[in-house]
Formats: sequence, structure tokens, C-alpha cells
Amino acid sequence: MKKGMENNLAFITANKEDDPHSIKTHSIIWWILSATVWGIVSMMLIVWSFHSYFG
Repeated sequence: MKKGMENNLAFITANKEDDPHSIKTHSIIWWILSATVWGIVSMMLIVWSFHSYFG
């Protein structure tokens, strides 16, 4: 999955004159947002579980 996003990013940076609202641009933005949300939720669950078991 990461390799595919790297290829999409390379394509977008090579074709900067194209439509900035293309499907590849949106897919990279959604991938970054979902990875960020996944990380935040994971950290919250870890903190919550430690607080439940040790706090």
C-alpha cells in the first residue's frame, strides 16, 4: 500500500500542471488523513487500557 502511494505521489509531482483535484491527489490526502486518525485512535486506546488496568 505504501509503495502505491509513493508511486501516486511521484506521478503527481511529475505532472504539477494537471488538475489539482484529481483522483490520485484525493487518494493521497485521504490516505494521510486516515493514517493520522488511525495513529491518534491507537494512542488513545493504549492510554485508556493502561489507565483501566493500572490506574
